[in-house]
Amino acid sequence: MKRYGRWILFLAVCCLAEAGCGKKDDTADMEVYYLNTEGTALTTEDYEWKSEEAVEQIDEVLKRLRKPRDTVKCTSAIPADVLITDYQLKGNCLELYFSQEYELLDKPEEVLLRAAVVESLTQVEPVFLVCFYVNGEPLKDRRGDVVGYMRSDDFVQNTGAALNSYQQEEVTLYYADETGNSLVETKMSLRYNSYMTIEKAIVEQLIKEPEVEGRRAVIPAETKLLGVSVKDNICYVNLNEGFLAQIPLVKPELKVYALVNSVIEGGNCSQVQISINGDPEVALEGGLSLKKPFQENKTMVEE
Repeated sequence: MKRYGRWILFLAVCCLAEAGCGKKDDTADMEVYYLNTEGTALTTEDYEWKSEEAVEQIDEVLKRLRKPRDTVKCTSAIPADVLITDYQLKGNCLELYFSQEYELLDKPEEVLLRAAVVESLTQVEPVFLVCFYVNGEPLKDRRGDVVGYMRSDDFVQNTGAALNSYQQEEVTLYYADETGNSLVETKMSLRYNSYMTIEKAIVEQLIKEPEVEGRRAVIPAETKLLGVSVKDNICYVNLNEGFLAQIPLVKPELKVYALVNSVIEGGNCSQVQISINGDPEVALEGGLSLKKPFQENKTMVEE
């Protein structure tokens, strides 16, 4: 049974309403996110654009993120020695490049920085996704997994006590049977960090080799998870081109429905949209299109 109260990516946005630099003015164009004076939660400050151009608005936000107007009630979430050396806007995806000092941030500081930056910059049209690079390499979490593209609703209320805690959920994952012709249910206890969504944890687990004998990996080992987010009951899963590789003797549609069925049963969504490097206009071998979101399909599950 789904649990709709699960923690999503750790974020101490819990004190926004009461710790804000000021209540949002209805005439303000946006809110820039900062740290409260204790450095334990995020707070906001109203801002009005000086330009109508997206690139110039990004410049404005990056400068404002560094220097709140009200320095008594809030401080920048970006430490002075952590520099943003460059950025690239590619369609609705914004890539930010940080200096190597970013690697020295402790976990609470790093997560709050990410949240403040993503929450602020996704208010710029047409920015929808933000990706971090550190010293030229994609940002990775403590386990070495690429964090990938982030969006505003990846960050929700959580408490400081959950910072380095773990969740444990009973989930049903789908792998191929030994013949590669059917999917097989595999129930397991999945342990994952509280700052990660259950949907992301499920996809990451599916990419790994099955822990149960008699199950075959259904997602190619070359697959890298670039991002997972949920909006309007749809889970958006962004993978690299490794997902397109063929697994000998395994039907191509099995890898799609192994992922879709696993995420829908264990997560908080009713459909899954798969994209390759951000592009859903892709077809797998055999012509199976990823263009539209998939719903759960048990016809290929072995009884």
